[in-house]
Amino acid sequence: MKRIVAAIFATALSCGAAAADTFRVGSQVVSTGDSEGRLREVAGKPDRETPIEARGGGLQGYRLEYFQKGKSVQVEIVNGRVRSITQIDS
Repeated sequence: MKRIVAAIFATALSCGAAAADTFRVGSQVVSTGDSEGRLREVAGKPDRETPIEARGGGLQGYRLEYFQKGKSVQVEIVNGRVRSITQIDS
């Protein structure tokens, strides 16, 4: 049992992705629920922009990706608002 718990704990520590509620750019912060305009004002033009498709095939939103100092920050925009922020360490 201890080995299983240790294995799960080690796996959790080795994961490179982490969900976050905020994204810091310099001295400013973007939070989930902020508008897309606020995100672009603070973070600027994204390094990559990918459409998110709805189950029915229509456009649901966008995934904007910013590369910063050895990490990637993915921000999902749905209905003009920041739905989620995910940081991936390289």
